[in-house]
Amino acid sequence: MVKRLLDKVVVITGATSGIGLEIARHSITQGAHVIISGRRENEAAKIVNQLGEKCRFIKCDVLKEDQICSLVEKTFDYYGKIDVMFNNAGAPDFVRNIEDISYDKIRHSLDLLLTSVIISTREVTKIMSKQQYGSIVNTASIAGHWGGCGGSVYSAAKAGVIHFSKVTSLELAKYNIRVNSISPGAIITEIFGVGQKLSGEKLSLSDDHLKKSDAFIDFQPIQRGGLPEDIANLAIYLASDESTFVTGQDFVVDGGLLAGRPLNVASESFKKINRTLKSF
Repeated sequence: MVKRLLDKVVVITGATSGIGLEIARHSITQGAHVIISGRRENEAAKIVNQLGEKCRFIKCDVLKEDQICSLVEKTFDYYGKIDVMFNNAGAPDFVRNIEDISYDKIRHSLDLLLTSVIISTREVTKIMSKQQYGSIVNTASIAGHWGGCGGSVYSAAKAGVIHFSKVTSLELAKYNIRVNSISPGAIITEIFGVGQKLSGEKLSLSDDHLKKSDAFIDFQPIQRGGLPEDIANLAIYLASDESTFVTGQDFVVDGGLLAGRPLNVASESFKKINRTLKSF
């Protein structure tokens, strides 16, 4: 079987758990050399040991500009190129009410979710522009498309990631650098607060609590929880040479949530409205 990322150098931020870790696993399976980054050194050491010699760890807190710069520089020093940059680091923002948002919380969320993506893209472009090729993939969210999927600052930041990716793709196309984003829906990761429970356990589509849980029946048309591998499968496509004519796009992976309501659900709502009107 031909490996789709054979000898490509792939850098992933926020790669010690969840979506980032799954992208790392898939990338190595497809023949890539992978740099995982994050803040948790002990966790990263276990991952590197598990994934083998094609995986390296470089500590990087994306809230710190110098560490993002160092991540890119060290990767280039190791391999002499960077083929793919996945800007994936992030965290949930549980601030729901506008009156509870402090300046510090705003700055933290925007720096983590949006500024880090901008800085990373700036730095890796310095290398990719000289190479005359590269793929940058940014993790956005359905919250960047649709209200009610996250707090106001988180949602605004993710909308910023989507638009930044589109605008930057126009600027960098002349260098044969592609920039795309992925907007995950309800993907079961630590963002749902299940990290401790699922630590060391790889979820699969056969898990009954994901396939049959009532929690997902009314939430989205595809009635199961999304998995990190659902995002990783798309990420591999965007990293590979199969997508060399694809740029400036946001790919929604949400089980059909943003497509709208199934007709039977909408029909029930219309029936309730009709009954209410007839009661007047």
